[in-house]
Amino acid sequence: MQKMIWLLPILVLAACAEKNVASETEGRSVSENVANSQFFMTRPKPTEPVELVFDTKYNGKKPLNYRADNQLRMSGSASYQPQALREIAKPVKKKKNLLYIFDLRQESHGYINDQPVTWQADRDWANADLSHDEVIRRERRLLGDMKVGEKVNGTEIKSIETEESSVRSAGHNYVRITVTDHVRPTDVEVDRFVETVRHLPEDAWVHFHCRAGKGRTTTFMVMYDILKNAQKNSLAEINERVMKLSDDYDAMAIPAQTDWKYVYQKERAEFLANFYAYAKENPKIEKLWTEWTKK
Repeated sequence: MQKMIWLLPILVLAACAEKNVASETEGRSVSENVANSQFFMTRPKPTEPVELVFDTKYNGKKPLNYRADNQLRMSGSASYQPQALREIAKPVKKKKNLLYIFDLRQESHGYINDQPVTWQADRDWANADLSHDEVIRRERRLLGDMKVGEKVNGTEIKSIETEESSVRSAGHNYVRITVTDHVRPTDVEVDRFVETVRHLPEDAWVHFHCRAGKGRTTTFMVMYDILKNAQKNSLAEINERVMKLSDDYDAMAIPAQTDWKYVYQKERAEFLANFYAYAKENPKIEKLWTEWTKK
């Protein structure tokens, strides 16, 4: 018997994101761009071609690049198959806490036959020009256009599911924050994150994941630690703590200027420093990020 398809409606957790986004500035140096504003952000252009791939690397019973901070009730990993969600949920199962899965991926993804799939383009930038709502609509359309019984990449489709459907059917909470790979989160998505954290239950366990479980995952683990501990720990202490969890991956490291990631990771490091200042001045998170940046 074929497994029934369930594509649950995507729940948008905050106000609609801006529809028009700036493309990467051309003909200007990095220093000129950054000098315009301490909150400047370089937006990459979408890349092509876009190809549906099975992420077999992340198809194990245990999530790849998993790490956890029991004191903060926080964990992170790469993408995972639905069965691996049981491993992620172990800390909350013991204490009967609520689990919140933060899906940080902007690129379209889901599950075919319970295997993680991604619509992949160079640098994971297929959706780099889309707003939050546009990302969700494209992902739903791509998954909805497929049919049980058809073949994709030589594999017969027996079931199709969104990540949200998988998480919610397992009894957990799902939060989508759309972040371009290798790039700091947009102000709209930072507000979405802060607003969600504001309303988390006191004993909630949060789990962050991107595709590989490195850049975006570590960045948001640092951001969550900042919101919880900026009043008592320095940014260096927080970053060091998350680095130790993350196999020494440093979300604030800046590569050589010859590296294509230089401008994006420089801006990410600057953003984290500013986000720490924001949290330091707002111990109760009374202001959203964008409200603070306007001062």
